[in-house]
Amino acid sequence: MAVSWYAVAFLAATALGASIALSYMPYPLRTPSLDTNIKISRIMRHLIRVSNQQVFEKSACGRVWMTIHSPSIRTSGGGSLLDAIELNWDFSTCSNVPMQIGLFDNRPLSWNNAIAVFSIDSVEGFVITNVSLGEGKLPAGWNTGTGFKGPHCLWPWVGAGDSHIVAYNCLKIQPTWMEDNSDRINKLRIGELVIPGTHNAGAWRFDTEISTISRDSFVLCQDRSIWAQLVHGIRYFDFRIAYYDFYPREEDRYWLNHNLIRVRPLLPLLREIRAFLDSTKEVVFLDAHHFPLGFYHQNGAPIQEVHLGLLRLVQLELGPHIATASQFATGPGTRGPTLQTLVDADKRLLFSYVDNNIVAGNRWLWPILPHLWANTNSPSDLFHYLDRMIDISPLPSARSPLFSAMAQTTPTVLDILFLRGSLRENADSVNRNVTARLISRWRHNANIISSDFFLANDVIDVSIALSVERSNRL
Repeated sequence: MAVSWYAVAFLAATALGASIALSYMPYPLRTPSLDTNIKISRIMRHLIRVSNQQVFEKSACGRVWMTIHSPSIRTSGGGSLLDAIELNWDFSTCSNVPMQIGLFDNRPLSWNNAIAVFSIDSVEGFVITNVSLGEGKLPAGWNTGTGFKGPHCLWPWVGAGDSHIVAYNCLKIQPTWMEDNSDRINKLRIGELVIPGTHNAGAWRFDTEISTISRDSFVLCQDRSIWAQLVHGIRYFDFRIAYYDFYPREEDRYWLNHNLIRVRPLLPLLREIRAFLDSTKEVVFLDAHHFPLGFYHQNGAPIQEVHLGLLRLVQLELGPHIATASQFATGPGTRGPTLQTLVDADKRLLFSYVDNNIVAGNRWLWPILPHLWANTNSPSDLFHYLDRMIDISPLPSARSPLFSAMAQTTPTVLDILFLRGSLRENADSVNRNVTARLISRWRHNANIISSDFFLANDVIDVSIALSVERSNRL
């Protein structure tokens, strides 16, 4: 079983709440501090993650994990460091809090092998190291194609303890997490899962005739390819698709945009998804949620041929894997088919479409997937909104069995005009608290969690553990 059984036990131990004490950095937005009513004996009955005879995550109490800092940081020499590794901890349920935490390049066995060591001065918190993740090459054969099943560690590890290391974890990929935990989570309906997702998933690097840059302030929302997102464990993709009629071939006219800005052609990304589906038994949720250019007349009427051209392209590239709504949908107000139903039929791609007029004429499409979008640049307003909306979702009349919490802030026009901050800084102000909220306030009702720069939170591992936890209640 590839789920982190320790993580499940940790989540169970924090069922009534958790908070994040932000150490060493600004943006001290805290989640509500709730009574935990924890029994220590329950925490101690943890199980550890074992795959291919390797222990990935272990702790007698509490938890440590790793994230990647989304903004660049200034080094002492005046330079800029990208993708700095963050070490995170939560020992709020423990009678004894470790004194130190360290970064390692292999499973932590001794402090003598640490790359860097930091004091722990709070029960919860994080520290940003001056060590970069670097290229972030995907392990176990997944960098260039299909690799080995199960979770696998990238190079960095985190360890915590006093004289001895008592807790450790690694930064990992989860390429087959649904299959790895199929004997438990396959009985869940898709609306009962906790699904890690990415907002503006295709906006990870420019690939146009004039630009291939990979970092900017207000366009790019991710920093990993669609393939890498899938391999890390992302299963929901928010696509914003535009149409440009000046390309000779129809298949080249469809692009992933961020609003009006062209980022990447759609076709290669569909083929990355196809390659992943061909080689795994995972279920993927693709959401055509916005059409910023080329899909509508000035009066708002859909340009039928442009929409139908997109549907032809998706069917051509992903057709063998598409789970049609006409076959698998379960009606308004329901939670959809079980994972087992989709796996048994070998139809593991659900394509949601924002325009219900188009859906009405193409019954294989899944209806509009509600986005819980706060439309605010305030982290506190974002969390107040999501707390309220997740509590009441899905609505009884909802046509889709799924809903997505859009866990990112939105810059204002003035933010962009005056270059106030960046999407990376905005993500840094919310991502740690997204992890904390998912463990606590959103634990029982969240479905899809869509974030920017997903390696800056722990949503993937927490989502897997929560899905297993929910399956245990059935």
